[in-house]
Amino acid sequence: MRLLYSNILPLRLEEGQQSFIEYFNEAAANSDSLEIAVGYVSKASLFELQKIVEDNGISNVCLNIGMYYLEGMPEGTYHAAVSLNEAWKRAGVGEIRIVKAFKYHGKLYTFYKKGRPVAGIIGSNNLGALKLEASNLRQYEISTVTDVPEEIEEISKIIRKLKEPNCSANIQEIRIPLVREINSALVDQEFVTKITSDEVAAYQSKITDISFEIPLKVPENHADPKMRGSNINVCYASGRKRVWWEIEMVVGKEIRDLPGYPEYQVPFMAVTDDGWKFKVWTCGQNNKNLYSKDDLKIMGRWIKGRLVASGLVEPVNQVETDTAFKGMITEEILEKYGRKSITLTKTTVKTIDEDGTEMDVWMLSFLPNTDV
Repeated sequence: MRLLYSNILPLRLEEGQQSFIEYFNEAAANSDSLEIAVGYVSKASLFELQKIVEDNGISNVCLNIGMYYLEGMPEGTYHAAVSLNEAWKRAGVGEIRIVKAFKYHGKLYTFYKKGRPVAGIIGSNNLGALKLEASNLRQYEISTVTDVPEEIEEISKIIRKLKEPNCSANIQEIRIPLVREINSALVDQEFVTKITSDEVAAYQSKITDISFEIPLKVPENHADPKMRGSNINVCYASGRKRVWWEIEMVVGKEIRDLPGYPEYQVPFMAVTDDGWKFKVWTCGQNNKNLYSKDDLKIMGRWIKGRLVASGLVEPVNQVETDTAFKGMITEEILEKYGRKSITLTKTTVKTIDEDGTEMDVWMLSFLPNTDV
């Protein structure tokens, strides 16, 4: 038995000492089977684990996560875990499981080569230690490592018990409450105000029966050529180049003609279900467009920002270089997110614009209707 250390000032690694990351990569390079049971993971560490498994040709892997079933799982981490679980199952490599019987807070890792135990780690390092970020960069951890076969088998025995159906289930076979992450795409944006959940609830208590469900028109998947350069994917249209955040909400005539739909070019204040306020209006030929008034990117930052926060897509800095359409929003993405439309609902509340003009207040909703 020996220790694995963090490497943080003033406790830098000394001669003969090894960090958790260094040892993990070394053990993985000498293994073909890997089993892990930890309390928490991070999105970045899941990506790093996927890379380690692929780079080292590991043919069997199981990751069991212990704390989220009862506490709730950050949505970005959840979607990253589901994506990795799908990839492993497709490749016949392994799976990601969630402990459901209790809160499991242990940190166990075992490595095997041709059925022979190579290494075992017991420690304070959660999976996030594989890829240090701002949240854990200054977090000091110590773990214990063993290469004694009997001790490795004892660790594996616990992990195998956690894999049993009475303890855990595949991540896609159970419902997990999701912790919604803040839409950082709207943070510090001009013409946008952040409000509290209590304020959102107050507005929601004043909604009327005047409500419109507006579908997000997108391609079926990344290979589908239809709708590629329109609506919320307008940045991919030919002609004038637009930034990834800019969208064009085109509302169908069957919705625009309904009683109570917002009047042409009459601004109103929109309050979103995730706590943002900005001005919106309807405009364009036949009143077909629903836009954020002061900056066309605001509506895009709200809708696409929710998808980014959920971990389902990454912003594209230069759309013209995205020839694989990785930044395109598709039905597949919206299905994973849990919603394919936004809801526009009028409230009984009025507000006063900076110039003294009275405006109606409407609710905009795009959070998924239920948890996973």
